[in-house]
Amino acid sequence: MRLTTIFALVGTFMLSATGVVAGGGFSASCSGYYIRDNHFLVANCADGNGGRRDSTLDLNQCIVNAGGRLICQANGGYGASCSGCGIRTGAYMTCECNGTGATIVDLDQCVANYGETSNIRYFRVEQ
Repeated sequence: MRLTTIFALVGTFMLSATGVVAGGGFSASCSGYYIRDNHFLVANCADGNGGRRDSTLDLNQCIVNAGGRLICQANGGYGASCSGCGIRTGAYMTCECNGTGATIVDLDQCVANYGETSNIRYFRVEQ
């Protein structure tokens, strides 16, 4: 096993032990989350030091409306063309976009909890 792989596994274990999830999956260490004003994700998240902290993220930084479909993308600005956004179940957000009916996105794919640095923020999925 390569040394870099070992370091990556150790780092992932250390983050998960503190209640902070690396690489998306914010909902594993955040609770009470909801959508405010159609595009702000508000959550109470583990801070990596055994405590919790309220955090807010403008989802316009994380999600784009691609022809009525919500997908994770930096600086997407979906809020300009979507309305009625809210948490449907789990970490899934649903909105009405461009009059095409309800569309849904898994926020765990777009948002991560980085603990003491800035709490929830956009997680760029490598493609």
